Amino acid sequence: MRVLTVLIVEDDSEVRLLLAEGFQGCGHDVLEAADGQKALDLLRAGLRPDVIVLDVIMPIMDGLTFLSHKRRAPELSRIPVVIVSATNHGPVDGAHCVLRKPFELDDLLETVHQCAHARPGSAA
Repeated sequence: MRVLTVLIVEDDSEVRLLLAEGFQGCGHDVLEAADGQKALDLLRAGLRPDVIVLDVIMPIMDGLTFLSHKRRAPELSRIPVVIVSATNHGPVDGAHCVLRKPFELDDLLETVHQCAHARPGSAA
């Protein structure tokens, strides 16, 4: 299994830490942002993660607004996004899938791996 770069966009620092530890425990590289604006700034500065794990309800810029900006940028639009949210969401335009909180870490890890391997141009 190849090493992934995962961007975690989550305002709750404890949840962010738990997710980061889970991905790092599998050998993946992790970057973090506390809101959508910080994540967008990282992407605009050149960061190209394999997958973005995105919360929806956050201060400054929420996850759905972040997705709207990301979709409009051709260089960013192909990065897969997994939404993790405590609210009910059906399919979300620009997201690969939605996992409802609380979820099992193993389910998130499996979903992220599937997204990364389905990404155009990725090597399994």
